[in-house]
Amino acid sequence: MVDYRCKIENITNLYKLYDYEMFLYQLREKVLDEQFREIFNEIRWAREIRKLGSPIPKELLNMLEKLKERIVNYYIEYLKTNREIKQIEGPDLIIGLGCSNGLGFLDKRIEVLGELVEKFPKAKILLSGGGMGVLKTEALEMLEKLKKNYKVDEKLVILEEDSLDTLGNIVFSKLLLKKMNILCGIEKIIVVTSPFHVIRVHSLFSRVFSKEISFEIRGHDYYLNKVNSDVTTRKIVENEIKSLYRSDRIFNIVNLKEEKKTGFEVDETSLFYQMLLYHDLYRNRRDILRKYYRCLETYKI
Repeated sequence: MVDYRCKIENITNLYKLYDYEMFLYQLREKVLDEQFREIFNEIRWAREIRKLGSPIPKELLNMLEKLKERIVNYYIEYLKTNREIKQIEGPDLIIGLGCSNGLGFLDKRIEVLGELVEKFPKAKILLSGGGMGVLKTEALEMLEKLKKNYKVDEKLVILEEDSLDTLGNIVFSKLLLKKMNILCGIEKIIVVTSPFHVIRVHSLFSRVFSKEISFEIRGHDYYLNKVNSDVTTRKIVENEIKSLYRSDRIFNIVNLKEEKKTGFEVDETSLFYQMLLYHDLYRNRRDILRKYYRCLETYKI
């Protein structure tokens, strides 16, 4: 039997704890703690229980919604003044992350990419993005638009066309760099994405790529000036926060399977296998396994 009183007390305490300064500190440190994830897990739990007809107290539902609203507001406030995480000069590699262009996000990312490509003409360019049921991958679309509007040396361009989400972008990009035997020569990376996406990209990059590699996550300025009143932006931010939780689930699966191993660190190999086993977008993708198999380290599952 569910102890609703205990849940209401826990969520009420979280609401009291999550003030603006705490949330901003976590974003600055690129860390979202267990309490943050617990909030969104509780919201999902409440919705599922409600579907089954269980009488959830209105007090609990109201408190969960208040918490969600507060955190979304904090996130949006952060976006107003923070478009990038860490600035670097002279990158060895520029990575462009693909996305749907329905709201113009891809075009805006390409504008930033084009400026960087022309500013750093010797840097390698990795364009990452596949697509489901499309005639042209996001990576290829980015390349075509870059060639049309900017000076691009095609010899420096690498296309990663298997990824269908952010975790795939990052894991497959690193595997592709390893497969091409050029990862060891890369020390500085600039990653181009959208502003609302910066925090999640940084969180995943810092966990997948080597600590010896310096990287900047740069977001374009679309929506930032009207972020307070834009309903679409609010929905995007809510989805972004949920996606942070979904990405963490894959990392947690890896950690659970290896919790008895001393000094184990989650890397692209362990993540790759877990994605093939548990990720809805990549489950049982033998074609991807064949492509990257030779650059995977030995890993038992």
